[in-house]
Amino acid sequence: MFLLPSILLGLVFAVVLGGRPSRILDVPFRRPSLVVAALLLQVVLYSRLGAHWPDATHSTVHLASYVLLIVFAAANVRLRTFAPVLLGMVLNTVAIAANEGYMPVSPEAAHAAGIDSFAHSNVSQSANHLRFLGDIFALPDRFPLGNVFSVGDILIGLGMAAFIVAAAMRDGSEPTLSLARLIEPVRVPTYRRLVSAKLVSHLGDWLTLAALIGWLYGRTGSTRDVAALLLVRLAPPIIGGGLATIVVDRLPKGRLLMWIELARGCIVAVALVGLASDIRLAVFGALACSGFLAAVSNAATGALVPSLLDSRLLPPANAGLALAKDVAMAVGAMGAGIALSSVGAASALAADLGTFAVASLLLRGLRMTGTATVRRGDRRPAGALRMLLGSRSLLLVMLSFAAATIATGLVNATLPRLLREHSGLGVGGYGYGIAALAVGLALGEMVVGLSRVGHEAGRWIGAGLLLMSGLFVFLAFAEHGPTILLVLGGIGFIDGTTDVVYNTVIQREADPRYLGSAFGFSSALMTTTMMGAVALSPVANGLLPSRSVILTAGVFLLLGGALALAGMAARRRAADLGERALLQGLAES
Repeated sequence: MFLLPSILLGLVFAVVLGGRPSRILDVPFRRPSLVVAALLLQVVLYSRLGAHWPDATHSTVHLASYVLLIVFAAANVRLRTFAPVLLGMVLNTVAIAANEGYMPVSPEAAHAAGIDSFAHSNVSQSANHLRFLGDIFALPDRFPLGNVFSVGDILIGLGMAAFIVAAAMRDGSEPTLSLARLIEPVRVPTYRRLVSAKLVSHLGDWLTLAALIGWLYGRTGSTRDVAALLLVRLAPPIIGGGLATIVVDRLPKGRLLMWIELARGCIVAVALVGLASDIRLAVFGALACSGFLAAVSNAATGALVPSLLDSRLLPPANAGLALAKDVAMAVGAMGAGIALSSVGAASALAADLGTFAVASLLLRGLRMTGTATVRRGDRRPAGALRMLLGSRSLLLVMLSFAAATIATGLVNATLPRLLREHSGLGVGGYGYGIAALAVGLALGEMVVGLSRVGHEAGRWIGAGLLLMSGLFVFLAFAEHGPTILLVLGGIGFIDGTTDVVYNTVIQREADPRYLGSAFGFSSALMTTTMMGAVALSPVANGLLPSRSVILTAGVFLLLGGALALAGMAARRRAADLGERALLQGLAES
């Protein structure tokens, strides 16, 4: 069921991203006759002739058609986007073969899709082997063509869409996906030290935050106090982002990062004393100061990367930093949980002190080896503001992400209610949902690191936000737990890709003199819109059903996608005007 929609979706995104779908005709497929043979078998199988065949013959012919398609996909797996197609076909074939020619289906998924009978099909609710590979997801019956689908179907659909986009965008012999791209920045010693330092630093952040939340809730039993602690951590980055617009471009960024890590270590020491003495004001104040400095550190990191690496390595470098943050979140939160259950919160904070010391040593003496050069010039805030206002494309992309942040803030605050009311996942639903988002986020960041990201990649921000808005509509109407988790994983995947591309766009589009200001402004803007959305979410949830809140968030994503595409169109027009002016100047000379 995913094949035709996936082909259409791939063609639409190929056009939106600036590709030429006609290039698909130039792809040299191997053994295309196998596809024709498989389709003929399927046609005969579900014709009047096939209706009179014995079950054993029907099953054999059905599996034979799948085997032909698997051989075709394997023969063309050198087109790396065909790898998901091959894996999906193998998984579907294994499930069907294990059940004597029938695909297992989840009764809950069938009910969610509004399907009462599977007569005259190869799907059966009585097929019991390898049910997890069967049709366990559902397109709700509220949508046209409601149906059930499997993990294999998803992989086939994603692979076909990715193949179409990659073929339409390809303009040379360089592969679309390559593990070497993600690894190449790590071969640069200065970047390796930076990403290691950020990994260690983020690990310490999550150790402290998760430990303090557990400690505070254990002391008070109050979710209000926990919410207050989170707001104390979230609010200062607004001021920190504003400060970053002033100081980051005036100081050596590597040295600034080192001193920030040392300062944050001292702040954690204050929090440790407050925790040992049960002085909550000291704990809250230390956490606020740490969040303030973290915003400056993040802006300085984004501005430093172009000084360490060649421009072509910026996308995988940003992906590596994002992956380091995700790994640190998972390991740090887990470490805090272990510490709280065994040796106490104070031990987690003591370990955090060590992470700041290690990070500051790694950041000491970073040398600039990239192609970006920082010219002398006006570094006053007014100069940075003129740069942002003068770059329509960059400003529109930032505003698009602000709109997207409003959407994600509304959804994050509404997700516990939505999952409780509609998922059937029980009390652990929210935890499962966050885990699905996190997995999708990491996979999306990794894919960008593997991909060839050209200067037109900013279009993906707009296309990705539009696709996310569609997934939000899906999320609003889904009532089947596994399907909801799948959608959340898809949302996380797109969010991960757009985050990395967004950082790359800022690094490429902003004046190198004002990179720190650009990242500082972006940080302050995103934190403000996120907090505003979180603050408004109780009002929205008090007035509207959870589904309506999710749909409202989808409207903000539509707005964000339109702004991002408008920004990239403005960039393209400016580039065309510059090229024409250059050609005219050459002609006159």
